[in-house]
Amino acid sequence: MLVPIQSHPALREVETDIFTLRYFAHCMQCTFCQDGCCQYGCDVTVPERERILAVKDELAKFVVVPPERWFSTEVKDDPEYEGGKFVRAAALGGRCVFASKAGRGCGIHAFAMATGRDYHAIKPRVCWLFPVTWDKGVLRPSSDVHDDLICRGTGPTLYEFAREELKVAFSPALVAELDALRLSAR
Repeated sequence: MLVPIQSHPALREVETDIFTLRYFAHCMQCTFCQDGCCQYGCDVTVPERERILAVKDELAKFVVVPPERWFSTEVKDDPEYEGGKFVRAAALGGRCVFASKAGRGCGIHAFAMATGRDYHAIKPRVCWLFPVTWDKGVLRPSSDVHDDLICRGTGPTLYEFAREELKVAFSPALVAELDALRLSAR
């Protein structure tokens, strides 16, 4: 069993599909899905929501939807999330409310890059970890990968693409453990 570090979720299992499933990964170079993985919105922890709202006036210049429509009002409990609670970022017209005004990509990510901020501090963790996620103590492929990810099957493995983000989300020690597991899974 892995021990959580700060606000990192505790993991007890890993679905080894993350070491074998592949996807295109270079989303901004993609010409076929038009950000399909961002069509449903996402889970946003309450602390993440507060960090986003703290910069809402600046961020609003980078996204299509005004701040008052960004989040659901229903707060749900989930002990795996930072702060133990989350809300949903809305999706309107088949696009996340944080879709970039530039037409492609994430407006939160574009905002962070344009203002010299670390996107990890603002963008929801479930977004920057994609195509890997966690649920009930299991590190696994995001549901989109199995359901309808059009670019599945090409490019790096999910783990190869998410490896550096996993260091940030969990720890370098977890990544070392995953590296060893990946080698034994071959």
